[in-house]
Formats: sequence, C-alpha cells, structure tokens
Amino acid sequence: MTTQEEQPSYYGHRERLRTRFMADEGRSMPDYELLELLLTMAIPRRDVKPIAKTLINKFKNIQGVLSTPAHKLLEEAELSPNAIVLLRLVHTCMLRSSYQGFTVSEEPTVLNWSQLEEYYWQKLAYSEIEEFHVCFLDESGHYKGERQLSTGTINQATVHPREIIRAAIENQAVYVILIHNHPSGAYKPSSDDLAITREIEALANVMNFEVFDHLIVAKDGVYSFRKEGLIVPKKRRGENGELPEDTKGHKQKRAKK
Repeated sequence: MTTQEEQPSYYGHRERLRTRFMADEGRSMPDYELLELLLTMAIPRRDVKPIAKTLINKFKNIQGVLSTPAHKLLEEAELSPNAIVLLRLVHTCMLRSSYQGFTVSEEPTVLNWSQLEEYYWQKLAYSEIEEFHVCFLDESGHYKGERQLSTGTINQATVHPREIIRAAIENQAVYVILIHNHPSGAYKPSSDDLAITREIEALANVMNFEVFDHLIVAKDGVYSFRKEGLIVPKKRRGENGELPEDTKGHKQKRAKK
C-alpha cells in the first residue's frame, strides 16, 4: 500500500489545482492549468503539467486544444485513449450546448444570434479544411435545420448555388443563413465570397426566399455580411409580425491573447 510519504509530488499539486478551481470556477487560472486539471481526470498516475503546456504552446489556447482532431493531439503529445476521449467529449458538449441555445428556444433564431455564431465558431474556426453550411429558418425566423453542402481544401469549398436553392425548397425555408470558414485565418470576405453571395441572392429572390446573412468563420471571430451592410434586410411579415432584426449579439473580431 502506498503511504502518504510515498505518494508522487504531483498529488499535492493536483489537490491545490482542484482547490483553486473550486474557489472561482477557474476564472483566475491560466489555460494550461485548466487543461492540466482536466487531464488529471484521464491520466491518474502521471505529471500532466508538461503535456498541458506542450498542447497550449502548440495550439495557442484551450479552445485550440479542444478543437483539435484526435490524430493531431496524438502527434503532439503522448496522450492515452482516455485523455483523447475526454478532450473530444468536452468539445462535443460545448458544441451541443451552443446548438441547443438557438435551436430549442421558442424565440426566433435572430433573438439568439450570439449562440448561433458561437456554435459555428466552435464548430468551424479551427477546422483545417473549408466547409460550407446552410441554416434554414421559417417565416417567423425559427430554426428549421441545417445542411453541410460542401467540404473542400484548405482554401476552397466549392458550392453550387442551385444546391442551396434545392435544399431551401426541401426544408420549406423562407430565410437561409450561409456559413463557411476560412482556415487560412482571413477574417473578411474574398471577391469570390462576394460573388457567390450575390448569385445565391439573385436565385433566392426568384424562388421567393431570402438570404438572411452570410457568416465567415475564422479563428479571430465571425464576420457578418448583414451587420457590415453587404446584405440589406428585406421587409417580410411572419405570423407574429415582422421578423425581428435583433442581431446585436454579432461576434466581433476576437481580441488576441
């Protein structure tokens, strides 16, 4: 039996980490200590501080670590299967919480805009390849579903406007929100982004639905065409009156840490 004197030195350190976390739920702890405490749940008999620091140094912050695919985590640190599952589980729970924040509410999606942006930022900001998603809303602005229409390379995801039109019709959408990411880190739209948006808008007008917004997701934040004046709201009336325009929750460019 291991006595208290025989216990590894990091046992006491772990207890101090837990105490500090419980004091203010981790608000005063740096990212590497939060990650270190998390890893202790899956790696019980090893000093995990070096692993936590290695991962934070490589992926910049705790969000970067949690968003990293399993195979890349294995490349950067000697993590056990349990540790990999734990990190991916935390990320999945974060995504699920953000998703439910704007999909299960009885309010129109635009009144839960910050949760929608947070969900897509968590989902796409650290992706290594470009993806194009479409979110569907009904006449009153309530969420009706989402579809990923393309997966591309590090700097391009080919999307055909007619595929978006077909998906909108199949989901009986009155509004669509276009979402894609820039793995390169570019925060603002490219000329191709502007061109494809205009093409989709033109087809949508013919088919009597509306492009509500186009969001570009990068590590630094989420860029909104609507907020920047690149998509002009149209006047429609839903069953509860005009569709609310409260998108004040728009995520600004994130500050560098």
